[in-house]
Amino acid sequence: MEIVRKNNINVRKTVEKAISNHPEFHFFVDELSADNRMPTYAGLADEKYTFEEMDDGFFDFINRKIHENGVYLRICYMAGQEVEGEAIFDLEIAGKSSTFKTNDLDRVQVVEMADYGIKITPEEIIFGATIDGGCRITPYFAEFGSKDCNETFMSLENPLNRYIIALIGEFLDSI
Repeated sequence: MEIVRKNNINVRKTVEKAISNHPEFHFFVDELSADNRMPTYAGLADEKYTFEEMDDGFFDFINRKIHENGVYLRICYMAGQEVEGEAIFDLEIAGKSSTFKTNDLDRVQVVEMADYGIKITPEEIIFGATIDGGCRITPYFAEFGSKDCNETFMSLENPLNRYIIALIGEFLDSI
C-alpha cells in the first residue's frame, strides 16, 4: 500500500479533475505551513488568492505554494454512520459516488464527515486527510499511518483507509 509516491503527476490536470464537479474551490485546495497547518482553511494565510476561475493566476499561486511547504488537494469526501453494528461510509471522488461497509468496528472510527487527499510537494505526493485541530487550533494535514492524531482514524490497518488509498491511487493513475 503506497502512501508516498514520487510526484510524477500533472498538477494542473489533477486539480482540474478533482475540482471540476464542484462549484467552490476553496474547500479543495489548501496551502500548508511548515508544520502542515492549513492557514488558507482558517483564513490566516499571508497571501490570499481570490478565485475567479481556474486560470493561470490560480495555478501560479498553487505552484508557488507547492514549492514553499506544499499544498493539500482534497480528492475524496466521506460521510459515515453506524447502523446496527455496521459502519457505512458514502464516498465521493471526482463526482463519482461509492459506498463502503464494514462490521470491523474495532479498526474503523465512524465520523460524520471527513475528507481525504494528497499533499503535493515538488518531489512527492503523500496520501492523508484533514484533521480538525479543535477549538482555536488550525486544521492540519496528517498522512495515513500518522501518530500525530487519532491513530484509529489514520491507521493503515483501518479497512476504510485502505479502500480510500486505493481509490485515490486509481484517481491519480487515471490522470
